[in-house]
Amino acid sequence: MLARLRISVPDRPGSLGRVSSAIGSAGCDIAKVHVLESEGGRALDDVFVTVRDAAHLDRLTRTVEALAGVVIQGVQHPAPPTTGHTDLELVQQVLSQPGRALQTLVDGAPGALGADWAALLEFGPDGGQAAVVARSVRAPAPELIVVTTPLRLGVVPVPSPVPGRSRHGAALVPLNATPLGLLLVRESGVGFHRSELWRLGPLGAIVGPVVTAAISGV
Repeated sequence: MLARLRISVPDRPGSLGRVSSAIGSAGCDIAKVHVLESEGGRALDDVFVTVRDAAHLDRLTRTVEALAGVVIQGVQHPAPPTTGHTDLELVQQVLSQPGRALQTLVDGAPGALGADWAALLEFGPDGGQAAVVARSVRAPAPELIVVTTPLRLGVVPVPSPVPGRSRHGAALVPLNATPLGLLLVRESGVGFHRSELWRLGPLGAIVGPVVTAAISGV
């Protein structure tokens, strides 16, 4: 099984090598490393690793956390695919089935974009959420899907069923030329980094016209 570790390391030569060696010593293979940022003398990386089960992942995290200067900021398990082309494959599916573009998008988004569930939200003229148009598998009931921010690309708070708490990470992606936004939610693990948002923005720009045609019945 694949797991994603979001790891902060000192931004100096050899830091990621120490992490790689620790991962190997724990009996895991690295599938991919995604460099997210390098600021203030530290680097933030998403490291995708293969693990046998949850116990194996727990041993791995303890091993990595024991390294001096290394901090695990979050763990996502199971993790999304690592091919790097899953977002493009999702766009292709939406474009090839314009008649059911809405449901194709919301059904395929979690697996392609590394979320637990997704929903398409409609926003009204006042800028507020007006309705839940479509939901993926694992999404809660429409009345539990609430976004209080305007329709713009970014990380948004989504209330949890547990009073006073929010879900771990959620992102809202506007679909250009429509009043719709694609909501992606991770119940736990890691939030949406700004580098992920940079990739999600163009996706909304591409599928927006297809969704517009689907809504108008063209």
